[in-house]
Amino acid sequence: MSYFKDFKIKSIHMGRFKKGSDLLLSINNFIMEQNIVSGRVEAIGALSKAAVGYYDQIKLEYSTVNINQAVEITSLSGNISIKDGSPFTHCHITVADSKGMVMGGHLMEGCQIYALEFMIFSFEGEPFIRELDQETKLSLWKIE
Repeated sequence: MSYFKDFKIKSIHMGRFKKGSDLLLSINNFIMEQNIVSGRVEAIGALSKAAVGYYDQIKLEYSTVNINQAVEITSLSGNISIKDGSPFTHCHITVADSKGMVMGGHLMEGCQIYALEFMIFSFEGEPFIRELDQETKLSLWKIE
């Protein structure tokens, strides 16, 4: 069964985050300051170090993979919805090292920005609400 909602773009925010700051925290601070409760996140740039999450489907928990080297962001995309009554960012990131080897996963705290350009789309309409899915133990969009 699929479930969807239609949204209209309210605004598009384009900018940079400060060198040395944490990528996920910067995104979260921005959406809170701008009161964005529904939207899309995209970014490109470079990180001094990265941290990506992997969800173990057997253990039903996240583990973090730390990448302690400079990397290029080849893709960052995600969405904004509501979790526990507050705006929540869910992003995935793919990065490449100096040899072009690609790594990726769930965007975690610990990604230190070297240079980054972002686009955050704010949507009009009732936001998706996240709730704990008992089968996967993930916080997923509630299907009505």
